[in-house]
Amino acid sequence: MKKLFLAATLLAALATSAFADGKKSNEKLLGDLKTVLKSVNESSWITTEAYKKTSFSMNGKNINAYLNAETGDLVGFSIPIEMSALPEGTIESLDKKYQGWQAINPIMFIDGAGNASYFIQVNKGKNSLALSVSPKGKLSIYNRIPH
Repeated sequence: MKKLFLAATLLAALATSAFADGKKSNEKLLGDLKTVLKSVNESSWITTEAYKKTSFSMNGKNINAYLNAETGDLVGFSIPIEMSALPEGTIESLDKKYQGWQAINPIMFIDGAGNASYFIQVNKGKNSLALSVSPKGKLSIYNRIPH
């Protein structure tokens, strides 16, 4: 999960400016990412039980791409973003619900259909959580990250 979270983080950063115009921008970015993905060397893929993963650079950002391990279908791309690129209300939700936690690795994940999702990791002591962020900045626990 930590690797997936970090991968998604990478995708989000690249997409920050490209997604400012909504769904059409998401579809354009998805098309651009798919085009770059076609040029990735087959030997650079890492396979797990659930997915195949590769990394590449686009516009100076490190992107992670994920394919379904069984079918080879595109799962999505992860891009790191700045905290300010998270949906409006996220920072306020973090300050209220996770006061005293350190927020790191915000990401945008673009799925194979061009839908954008946002995630962020929070740490406090030995506890780490991956949080999903709603379009209105509401936070929910996506996964606990083991240390």
